[in-house]
Amino acid sequence: MSVVYVAGSRSGAGATAVACGLAALRRADGRSAALVKPLSASGDADPAFYGLLGGSAATVSVEGAPSDAQLDEAARIVRDAALGADDVIVEGPPLDAGGGATAGLSVDGGASAGLAQRIGAPVVAALSYERSLDGSVCAAWRAAYGGLLAGCVINKRARYAERDACARLAPELTRGGMPAFGVLPEERLLLAPTVGQTAAHLDGVYFAGEDGADALIEHFLIGGLITEWGGNYFGRLPNQAVLARGGRMDIQMSALNFPLNALFLTGCDAPAQYVQQRAEELDAPLIAVKRNTHEAAAALETLSEAVTFRHPAKAERAGAMARERLDAAAIGAALGG
Repeated sequence: MSVVYVAGSRSGAGATAVACGLAALRRADGRSAALVKPLSASGDADPAFYGLLGGSAATVSVEGAPSDAQLDEAARIVRDAALGADDVIVEGPPLDAGGGATAGLSVDGGASAGLAQRIGAPVVAALSYERSLDGSVCAAWRAAYGGLLAGCVINKRARYAERDACARLAPELTRGGMPAFGVLPEERLLLAPTVGQTAAHLDGVYFAGEDGADALIEHFLIGGLITEWGGNYFGRLPNQAVLARGGRMDIQMSALNFPLNALFLTGCDAPAQYVQQRAEELDAPLIAVKRNTHEAAAALETLSEAVTFRHPAKAERAGAMARERLDAAAIGAALGG
């Protein structure tokens, strides 16, 4: 049995995605892997999500800095999770709760280092990619975790930064004593909101398909003055949602002729009966929004604040990315098998 401790460089660095990826790598080797977040902020839904994924939902909920007794209890939760699994993937608190990828890394790691030391497990850092990130961060991570630091995963690599992340940053980190096990790119699916999150954000009202609220939306299309066949426009992208003005039944019906995860009717109190009937036949989410199209589209710019990683499809995609892009052999060696 092995235990690995994943800590983000900051809140939002993607430690949950990296933890799910490492679990998928271990399972690909035929091992059972349990996910656990034994120390969490009040109201954090990640532990329950790990429970749904077959891990442990047990956690110690804390406000502010945890006490020694709370850290001891969190360590006990990890030991309990290890009783029924070949491997335990522990998501710990971030090393730096401050902000930027390097800001605050001169501190001792606080609760994150304290929990890692109690568990005695190798630590994998989840580093959120930034062009300013360099090998200078290694000293702070080594100071916090000492000999427990096994390496890192560079996460959220921007689309056009593969060369910088792979050819410059990864070797710098490795030379600094924090071996880079791989680079994970930004992934649209992991950033996608659900239909339900979008409807709530826009104060929408369902008229059909409410059971589809958990579907993910990777693409938003504006149904406006389309100068091409509807299939070329509405039939080209996966996991899409369409915003169409409430009075344009022609555009709404065209959109419903092709796969979509939701149809939002803007500037609308209720859909036309014919459109609602068609959406009900397809069991497609049909949502009326009082904002006009321009206002609704502008509101979507802040939708990311409501998006979380907690979705089975996102965990599955994180696992696929890990299998594609992380060095499983190096990770296995660092974790002791």
